Amino acid sequence: AYSTPTVLNRFPMVALPPPRPPFAALIIFLLPLHAYASINVHSLPKFESSDRPRVAVIGAGMAGLSAARRLNELGVGNVDIYEALDRIGGRIHSVPYFGGYLQHGAQFINGAHNPIYDIAKELGVVSEEFGDLEHLDEPRFLYGDCEVNKSDLDLFVQFTTPLDPKYRSIAREDEEISRHDAIYDVYQRDYHEFIKRENITGHRRDVFDALSLTFRSYWEFEWASDWKDQSLRNLIDWDDKGAVGVSYSTDKFGYKSIIDKVASGKGRARLHLNSPIGNIKYDDERGVILTLSNGTKINTIYDYVISTTSLGHLKKYHTKLFTPNVGRFKNRVIENIGFGGSAKVFFRWTNKFWNDDDLSLVTLAIKGCNGKNEVDPFDSEITTLQPLEWEPNTLVAWIAGRGPKIFDNMNDEEIKFRVTDLVRRLMKNETIEAPELIIRSKLTKNEYLLGSYSYVSVAQARARILHSDLSIPLKFGSHARVLFAGEATHHRLFETAIGAFLSGRREADRLTEDWTARAMAARSGAS
Repeated sequence: AYSTPTVLNRFPMVALPPPRPPFAALIIFLLPLHAYASINVHSLPKFESSDRPRVAVIGAGMAGLSAARRLNELGVGNVDIYEALDRIGGRIHSVPYFGGYLQHGAQFINGAHNPIYDIAKELGVVSEEFGDLEHLDEPRFLYGDCEVNKSDLDLFVQFTTPLDPKYRSIAREDEEISRHDAIYDVYQRDYHEFIKRENITGHRRDVFDALSLTFRSYWEFEWASDWKDQSLRNLIDWDDKGAVGVSYSTDKFGYKSIIDKVASGKGRARLHLNSPIGNIKYDDERGVILTLSNGTKINTIYDYVISTTSLGHLKKYHTKLFTPNVGRFKNRVIENIGFGGSAKVFFRWTNKFWNDDDLSLVTLAIKGCNGKNEVDPFDSEITTLQPLEWEPNTLVAWIAGRGPKIFDNMNDEEIKFRVTDLVRRLMKNETIEAPELIIRSKLTKNEYLLGSYSYVSVAQARARILHSDLSIPLKFGSHARVLFAGEATHHRLFETAIGAFLSGRREADRLTEDWTARAMAARSGAS
């Protein structure tokens, strides 16, 4: 038995945020038959100065800025960007910190064949290439005075290692299970069979239950959601059409530099911060009328609006946001596509209690150990503390699933007390001080975000709803009026900054095609 922290090689289910699979570049995708046909971006004309549409972009995150950038490339200069927050970036939020930036939201770039990588490479903010599991080598397990056998850690590794490819195979080959079951469901069946086969009982069962929390965290970080609602369809609907395993980390300037570069391409588009939109009226003969949340009507009447609003915000406010209502099908799409939480909490200690060569500290919350008869939500949600690569006194806690809501309902002092108590118990060191700093973004409390990004929910899979269904425009007559961009609208790169970037360009191109068709119809005298 081992009562001190143990190092174990190659532990693939450790609760670290696995990088997204690599990406194959894409500009435009084929929409469903009831939407628009695909667009040849090379044939899109630039607008003459006398024939430019009036466009409003709602949201200055990656999708909104990308849309403005593409409109500028096409010569559409009459563009207003309305952002509810006091900054650009949306869910990409970079916070100044000791000569660099803490990356709330996007941090990694998945693959080298995509526009985000190209921008990052140009800026010199790509840090290094690494495989999916390189950052999981040799985690340090913390379990305090609890009896844990290394042989049991090895046994759990043997049990869980084949599960990821097994679940991907089930998703591909078993339509019924992939449409009806969550990752949690298939794991529970395997786990109970494993426990029975290995005759694991009593305290050993409590140890394996704690190890299962790290496996749960692996999936919840991957899909930013509670694994009880993660459909197996995520494993096949998300598809980069490239080789799996190559990702890139960014340096301490990372996505701050990337989002600023994207924003710099917006040209003459006018940016309006602190301007939350409360209503989009798209059934007026003159065009689209926007009203701010405070009731102020915007004077400009727009030919098009590109909405990049967070799906979390859409879920809560879509019945009030659009006039007329978006319709029964669109309502079902908004309500059923999953939208979850994945967040980082940064802690800085004046005096380090971990070693310089620790890649990650994995905390095992074991029932009946370290003065805890039961495992409480806080201990079960913090499963990994990872050193920040470029600031030696900072640890990052990755939380996902139900974790962000739990943490967002706690104040900073509560979290400082709880994390200090946790590491003292599991390190068996009562002299560890409380962290001097805690930095976090309360995404679930931000009315304009209300979470991190989308995933395929069980309800969505059962209803056979696709992420691309969210991208179908709202029309007035035969022409588009309100278009939708954002990571949740991308048919196979949802939940990524790359998907958000490409979706913004897609809608700018769609707008261009529609406006060109309208101009041609007007010249020919068609109605």
